[in-house]
Amino acid sequence: MHYCTMTRISALLFAIEFGMAGASAQGLGGSPYSAYAFGDLYATGQATQAMMSGTGLALVEPYSTVLGNPASYQALARPVFEIGTAFRSTRSTTALESSTRRDAEFTGFTLGVPFARGKWGLALGLTPFSEVGYNARTAGQVGSDAVTYTYSGSGGLDRVFAGLARTLYSQRADSLGNTGMRVALGADFNFIFGSIEQTRDAVFAADAGFSNIRAFSSLVLRAPSVDASLIWQGDLTRKTHRDDGNWRWTAGVSVSSPTNFQARFNELVTTYVTSSGIEAVRDTIPGGADSKGNVTVPVKLGLGLGVQNRHWAFTVEAIQRPWSTTAVDVPGFSLAAPLRDAVSLAAAARYRPGTEEGMFGRAVYRMGLRWSRAPQEVRGEGLVGASASAGISFPLNLAQTNSWLHLGGEFGQRGTMDLGLVKESQATLWIGVAFTPWRGERWLTPYKIQ
Repeated sequence: MHYCTMTRISALLFAIEFGMAGASAQGLGGSPYSAYAFGDLYATGQATQAMMSGTGLALVEPYSTVLGNPASYQALARPVFEIGTAFRSTRSTTALESSTRRDAEFTGFTLGVPFARGKWGLALGLTPFSEVGYNARTAGQVGSDAVTYTYSGSGGLDRVFAGLARTLYSQRADSLGNTGMRVALGADFNFIFGSIEQTRDAVFAADAGFSNIRAFSSLVLRAPSVDASLIWQGDLTRKTHRDDGNWRWTAGVSVSSPTNFQARFNELVTTYVTSSGIEAVRDTIPGGADSKGNVTVPVKLGLGLGVQNRHWAFTVEAIQRPWSTTAVDVPGFSLAAPLRDAVSLAAAARYRPGTEEGMFGRAVYRMGLRWSRAPQEVRGEGLVGASASAGISFPLNLAQTNSWLHLGGEFGQRGTMDLGLVKESQATLWIGVAFTPWRGERWLTPYKIQ
């Protein structure tokens, strides 16, 4: 048996590095788009937000922590602990074939606590920031020899945060219940961390006489960041009688500071042969020593507008982040493709029939629409998607607590089959639970002897 020369190894690694754009022709699982940028960014919060297409800049929830809008924490009616899970089915279609994958993921947990008679709010939590998960294969030719390229990746980034909100200004309600103007400011202090692992293989036929090649790389990222938001509310219509309903308007703005990731990158290349399904390593080639550097992600801006009354709430919002200005200064590491500016546009509605009827009468009904342009770029094409979501929030116990069960779904599409790329159709089931204290309980409140 003869082995690949260093020249042939270098040529193969070049093909592996730049062949990923066409690897999705025979997908084995996961989304090939998560191989670009820093994975698929997590676009929604807990189930309450996910059922409303991730909106929340101009909405407040009395029994749910609204992620991305720390100013809303002061509007919590009670302490609330929230967890959730997403079950997802994705169908990937190319001009040649299609495949379906199913997975489940934990959407994190949050704890929100109001205090100082509603003037302050505190929130803590752990949530996903991005996800990498793909497994793809494509066939190629090196001289007269057939070779199969396989690509796989895993990992992603998570965010742990602590947030604080303060009511800056609040008018006193009049005798009819018109609450007037209210302004609140909040900030989240985040730490984003995680790693992205990628493996690329060039596999020859057993009788070709060549060693197979595997290139493994790992990128570890760590960074603090700060998010801030402002909510401004006022009366759109005014009550003339105490039992009247009135409409209120809300405007919300948010900003996320530029994030400077401390990065560590390493790469390892091995040659191996396979016999009876067992791999035997022939040689190890350093792909470069461990290197450290920085990845700087630009500022993110958001704007939301909404109106609501005792039964209905409507909101629209836009979020933008110029990922094209991302700066990468890590020796030996470069992005697989240029990044584009990301934009998300969403609209949502919420309806609650009443507060005294049975379970369905007290339930909260939600729906939303979202269009987004992700930062990934593949073969010069941007990644554009659209989705629709809907769901119901059920009270778990009508008499004693305001705990909730959230059930919802989302259907969306993204990508294109042009240029040999992948079109993805995705269906997601959201399940979340929000726990609040029973009426006789007081969380995080010290006992007093009178």
